Amino acid sequence: MIDLHLHSFVSDGDLSPSEIVRKAKQNGISTLSLTDHDSISGIAEAQLACKQLGIRFIPGVELEAATDISRSRYIHILGYNFNNSNILNEYLTKLREERIYIIMEYVKVLRTLGIYTSYEEISSITSGLHITAYHIPMFLHQNGYYESFSQAKKDFINPSGKYYIPRNFYDVDFIINLILKAGGIPVLAHPCRLPQKNEALDSYVAELTSKGLLGIETFYPEHCNEDVIFYKSLAQKYGLLQTAGSDWHSEKSQIKMGFEFSNEEAIVKSLLNCKRD
Repeated sequence: MIDLHLHSFVSDGDLSPSEIVRKAKQNGISTLSLTDHDSISGIAEAQLACKQLGIRFIPGVELEAATDISRSRYIHILGYNFNNSNILNEYLTKLREERIYIIMEYVKVLRTLGIYTSYEEISSITSGLHITAYHIPMFLHQNGYYESFSQAKKDFINPSGKYYIPRNFYDVDFIINLILKAGGIPVLAHPCRLPQKNEALDSYVAELTSKGLLGIETFYPEHCNEDVIFYKSLAQKYGLLQTAGSDWHSEKSQIKMGFEFSNEEAIVKSLLNCKRD
């Protein structure tokens, strides 16, 4: 059994990296990857725990890549088996500093509107250490200042919003290139969540492949059999490797950790042996 998409409290999960590994061991998982959002600070702990428990470990990360800045839309790209953590850490440290600054600026705006809060309160509304501008509409909706998350997002996150604070966006080209520079393998995460379907998704995957994409997350809890067949066909058409991940975050989740199927070893070997240009 394998699971190549797991989150700890280093990003927005509930468990520590070593607790994730222990749970994986209990579930019979033999190969895993910790893919925290925009952070690799849990890698060393997870790697050590895997070594102690006899689990094969593949370093990973899940990065946000902007696709439509005017509407604050983005996709997620998984990065696997990188060998230059310094390149990633330089970017991720800068990204976190930028996000903390933006939250602090939004706190000032909220105070002018009579909403008195703090960075600490806003960052605590989700599990883990992950923080983005999206915490602002989440906070406003959860605390009753807005009836809907979408309206709060429109006012605070969309560039046309009346309370929008400009922030840096890092597009798909940048993110794929970053992973490649770090010696990693860029993989499209949960393609079922993309707005493009069928022929449009085929064209988009072709475009991403031309930018350096090397894989697609074929096996995912939200993928039905038809999805899996289609994503397999895209992988074969564009020479992409395939991955499998649960996107597990919490004990409260209905999602089961781990995938078990006949060719799981082939999936792992394709990641370990992937040639990067």
